[in-house]
Amino acid sequence: MQKTALITFGIVFFLLSISYAIRWLSPVKILVDGNVLPFITSLSSGIILASLSIWIYIAAKKIKSNVIKNKDDA
Repeated sequence: MQKTALITFGIVFFLLSISYAIRWLSPVKILVDGNVLPFITSLSSGIILASLSIWIYIAAKKIKSNVIKNKDDA
């Protein structure tokens, strides 16, 4: 179950980071309470989301290798 949840969150974070990349490729003004959101905010958010996606994917791979290792020991 943990692995499935990690993969799901990894996909969600990856899709969100792609949406920020699309904003980077086609600059769109985002208004928050009448003010334009600075581009650097979206850029840093996209980098953070991409990093989280990679980190979660690595964690999911480690769970798989630990399960196989534990079955071999038993």
